[in-house]
Amino acid sequence: MNIKNTTALLFLVCLGWATSSFGSIFYVSPAGSDANSGTSWPAAKQTIQSAIDAASAGDTVIVNDGTYALNNPITISSAIVLSSVNGASATILDGQQSVRCVSITDAGAIVNGFTVQNGRARTGAGIYCSNGTIENCTVVNNIATGNDNGDGQGGGIYLSNGNVRFCNVHNNTANSVVTNQYSNFASGGGIYSVNGAIANSTISDNLCTANYAGGGGVNLNGGTLTKCHVTANSATGLYYPSGGGIYASPGATIDGCAISANSVTATETGAYTACSANGGGFYIGNGTIVQNTLVFANSANAPYGFAAGGGGWSSGSTVRNCTITGNSVNAPSNTSQAQGGGMMWGYNDTCVNNIITFNSAPVNADNSDVNVFSYPQYVNCWISADPLFVNASASDFHLRPNSPCINAGVNQAWMTGAQDLDANARIIN
Repeated sequence: MNIKNTTALLFLVCLGWATSSFGSIFYVSPAGSDANSGTSWPAAKQTIQSAIDAASAGDTVIVNDGTYALNNPITISSAIVLSSVNGASATILDGQQSVRCVSITDAGAIVNGFTVQNGRARTGAGIYCSNGTIENCTVVNNIATGNDNGDGQGGGIYLSNGNVRFCNVHNNTANSVVTNQYSNFASGGGIYSVNGAIANSTISDNLCTANYAGGGGVNLNGGTLTKCHVTANSATGLYYPSGGGIYASPGATIDGCAISANSVTATETGAYTACSANGGGFYIGNGTIVQNTLVFANSANAPYGFAAGGGGWSSGSTVRNCTITGNSVNAPSNTSQAQGGGMMWGYNDTCVNNIITFNSAPVNADNSDVNVFSYPQYVNCWISADPLFVNASASDFHLRPNSPCINAGVNQAWMTGAQDLDANARIIN
């Protein structure tokens, strides 16, 4: 029995795909040859692109273990499945710090089970995905660099109307190089998404850096971010960096996430004090919703100028059923410019059923948890008082049985069928 072939077929069966319904299977191995047909392991192709070019919509390309060094991006323009045999840790696509690793332009395409690393491009240095689905991948050490042709967007992934799920996106960078006085913008150190759906993924240790930087971990233009961990990402810039973990606008939804240990930092160190660092955990605007989310240990920092919203900055948006705690703002040489350790509210915001407490800011106690340009619509929000967490110092933000916050909220239509962060029913009575 051919063990490798059996493994590939088992993979398809486990995903619920019958090969007779989804076309042919093509095989890739470092020991193969592109002169082969690719229709069996003994006749495997050597390069992934050769197998993709041989495949048609509905076919599957199975890739054996190894590191595949890329001189050109892997390009997928039809509805095929590209999958590894043994997962991301065993199968590596390496852009060699010179090219984008993968480009997907078909809504039916699926890329499953690869490490995607060392890509370089202006947008989507690891993966550029216009439609299509990326799942069970590790996307690491890719750099998107903006230039006179446009901003640096999506160090790890550029996603447009597609899906990212069960992925680990870490240690990627979006930046920009200033030439010919082009405005210096960068967005989405880990992921830049336009109406995409990102779910069940970890986005960590990514960096977005430019004069104007937005979204160290993720930049969302619409779309959804669901059940994700967004942690230890950074947005830095001379003037107006925003959203250390997440920058989201317009009309995005962030649901059931943990946003922690992210930072936004304005790096201007001279006399220019108009620089502003906003939203250590998240920066949201224009109808964005953050719900059912834990926001803790994030920071906004400005050695000079203005730092606001250690946990989050919101304008024209809704924050509901969230816990926002242990966040901070820091402006050591101009403390009067650091405000809203937990939240900074802009204009026309709605705050419903939130716990916002134990945050810090150097201005005064009134600004430690929230500060405002215009007061939001508050509905049953618990601000500044002790909610009686089980053990906040150990990051256990469950409520004790005697917490005054239990049953203090109001039920809303969106909660029907919704789950909390422990996957329990949001409404139990």
